[in-house]
Amino acid sequence: MKQLYAILILCLLITVSAKAQRNTPDSLLTGLRISTNLVTLREPDGGVSLALEYRYEKNWGVLIEGTWIFIDEKADYNLRGRYSPMAKGFRIRPEIRYYLPGRAHTYKLFFAQEISYKRVNYLEEWIEPVRSDPTSWKPDYEKISAYEKVKNIYGTSGKVGCQLFFDKPHKFMIEFYIGLGLKYRDVDFKNKVPSADSYLEDNSSYSAHEPRTGWDINVPMGIKVGYRF
Repeated sequence: MKQLYAILILCLLITVSAKAQRNTPDSLLTGLRISTNLVTLREPDGGVSLALEYRYEKNWGVLIEGTWIFIDEKADYNLRGRYSPMAKGFRIRPEIRYYLPGRAHTYKLFFAQEISYKRVNYLEEWIEPVRSDPTSWKPDYEKISAYEKVKNIYGTSGKVGCQLFFDKPHKFMIEFYIGLGLKYRDVDFKNKVPSADSYLEDNSSYSAHEPRTGWDINVPMGIKVGYRF
């Protein structure tokens, strides 16, 4: 139901914005914009984003978006929460855009190519056996220890989207886009490594989504609101 409300609100905003976009003077299409991406607040590794776009011509623009990451995906899998939220990091996404003239030369639709880099530090809970006698195979007891991991992700994607304005002076904007590309994820322990007889806390739903090193599909999405200076 929440998703349905979100879609209806988005459709209403797009309708209102489309009316304000008609017969736009070229002088209102260029300049500096500042915006925030609402989608980053609900990403597994997410947080608050801030983007700056400069349209130096009515059909060309450059943009850079930074995200402060502080949302920990462990909370989504009902782990103990002793070390949650502990995700911390950042993401940088520069891109170049080409706006299509479109009908009546409104320059609403755009194609973009982005590159991205994300770095996230987070903690994992491992069960460690403790032995008073190192030669004994049977542990005296087990304890939970936290080990810090570092996740580096490098990616690139092509995107298609639309940028619209709410008002005739073209100050308040909304933007949405979706893309497709590739990313490479590198995951490793930062300092200490768990002993060979340790094991990750038993939680199948989280283990199934445990970040792994390798290639993957990159699908960036955004719903932005912002202001044109």
